[in-house]
Amino acid sequence: MGLERHGDASELRPLEIAQPVPSAHDVLVRVVCSSVNPADIRARAPSSQRVIARTFPLVLGYDVSGVVESIGDSVQGFQVGDAVFGSPSLRGQGANAEYVLVDFRSLCLKPASWSHAQAAAMSLAGVTALECLERAAACSERRLVLVHAGAGGVGHLQIQLARALGWRVWSTAGNSDSIATCHRLGVERVINYREEDFVAVCLADAGYQGMPTIMDNVGAEVFAQSMEALSPLGTLVSIVPAPHPGSNVLFAKAATLNRPSSSRLHVGQRIIMWKCPLPPAQVFVGR
Repeated sequence: MGLERHGDASELRPLEIAQPVPSAHDVLVRVVCSSVNPADIRARAPSSQRVIARTFPLVLGYDVSGVVESIGDSVQGFQVGDAVFGSPSLRGQGANAEYVLVDFRSLCLKPASWSHAQAAAMSLAGVTALECLERAAACSERRLVLVHAGAGGVGHLQIQLARALGWRVWSTAGNSDSIATCHRLGVERVINYREEDFVAVCLADAGYQGMPTIMDNVGAEVFAQSMEALSPLGTLVSIVPAPHPGSNVLFAKAATLNRPSSSRLHVGQRIIMWKCPLPPAQVFVGR
């Protein structure tokens, strides 16, 4: 299933494409399950500011769980018949197909206790959540974090990983089910953004003249508001392109821009992090 041009979901259609052949570092995976991420929507939709150029026909699906069909000459740690999960390259063909190529360094052996459906929901969101926390931890020793959209695909994993790593966790949510999920995951304070101003709450109650670390899983206005909610020397981590000049170029290159002042913009393939210029436990998979 894939696309022959950019458009809405009505452009998705069955495609007949030759079975891919693994190069040196590739594993050919027979797909059992894949999942849907915002990356699929960005790849499909028309855009005048596209981060990654696409060629057609295009197969989406950037999570996969399946079985190793064949391997390239330089592949290590996998053999034919292994159950695996991981993420195909965001720059190549995806896993909404019978077979997909995945660099072996982007694959893991699937735990026997996980179903293929669980594994296919884990890799891209899980790596994103972990990378966010690792980058935030490198910038701040204050282990208090606000996770926006805490019941979302990345947010609910950020909450669990942060708590397992010893962080205190607050989150935002906007309906009763999401609020209940955040409480069930052990969030210390859940801010109902439909009833409370999260900026005011952070500035008044976080204890550091604002929130030391914020995970922005929403973007747009939430990104700008989160800048206001940050404490001095705070860190904002966002998994969506930010409205900052040149950020999309850096976003595509997983690059980092260091300025002569104390502000830094960190931009990863899925991560954008802003450092303010002012002086695993068992994982629940919700998708």
